Amino acid sequence: MIVDIHTHIVPESFPAYAGSGSGDRWPSMGCCDQAHHQAVMIGGKNFREVSHHCWDTSQRLIDMAAEQVDHQVLSPMPELLSYWFDDADALRMCQHMNQTIAEMVNSAPDHFSGLGMVPMQDPELAAKEMARLKKDYSLAGIEVGTNINGKPIGDPFFEPVFAAAVEHDLAIFVHALHPAGLDRIVGPPMMAAFVAFPNENAFAAASMLSGGMLTRYPDLRMAFSHGGGGFGLVLPRMMYGWKAMGKALFEESPLTMARRLFYDTLTYDTPALQYLIDLFGMEQLMIGTDYPFIIREKEPGKRLQELELSDKELARLQSDNALRFLGQDS
Repeated sequence: MIVDIHTHIVPESFPAYAGSGSGDRWPSMGCCDQAHHQAVMIGGKNFREVSHHCWDTSQRLIDMAAEQVDHQVLSPMPELLSYWFDDADALRMCQHMNQTIAEMVNSAPDHFSGLGMVPMQDPELAAKEMARLKKDYSLAGIEVGTNINGKPIGDPFFEPVFAAAVEHDLAIFVHALHPAGLDRIVGPPMMAAFVAFPNENAFAAASMLSGGMLTRYPDLRMAFSHGGGGFGLVLPRMMYGWKAMGKALFEESPLTMARRLFYDTLTYDTPALQYLIDLFGMEQLMIGTDYPFIIREKEPGKRLQELELSDKELARLQSDNALRFLGQDS
């Protein structure tokens, strides 16, 4: 069985803005020339054209069968996470997205699981909403951005969210969002996805170690997209610093903490994937593809076949680790 931990959804429609603010960044859907496509409109501008693969589960199932993927974990397109709204507007969007994902999961529960979203700009409100995720939506956890309005995810400010994740047995999937360093990118805007996003993932993963959250919540089930980005190359430097300075930097070994996190396999490169397996451990890697967007990896099982793995190791990477991350291994 292959479980794809990293796939995104966009609703076919959004509710009309009903808040008390300007609603300038409230998303809507616009028409496209291409059949079965719509434009996600934010601030009156076309943010991205998306296809019906984003909301049509029957089409997703066709693609999954063609690429031998048995189960997808659905999470919001990151630009919909809504951290820039006031609490009431953010909560309204979160509940719309969570309900949408729940309905998609319910359409084929053997083939889909869901990760919702909560208003991270207010960690207490987010924690309160997390208490409803399993009961009201049957979701396995949440997707969060690498930063929330510039504050890295590992900042102790977000401790109520981590506490709620442990209390309610929820997974947290971290995806790059509004990365630092965009002013350093040369070339077309799409370069940000290839250069800035991996660095943003490294900042976020490092913040979970240096912020002390993995020491306070060792049972937290947290995963990073795109193999953790550049974190795999930053970690040996952190280890060297810890060996030289000890608790002045970290309460415990950065490598020990890093091996409590999960990472998807979306490195686009077999030697890079092997390096992450050697560094983080066979138990912490899970398949991720970024379906249905343009830089997704197709037929993810093929890359794993290029590694010299036993059947047991292959099963861990293809499904077992993902089910443990989701809390569904029982």
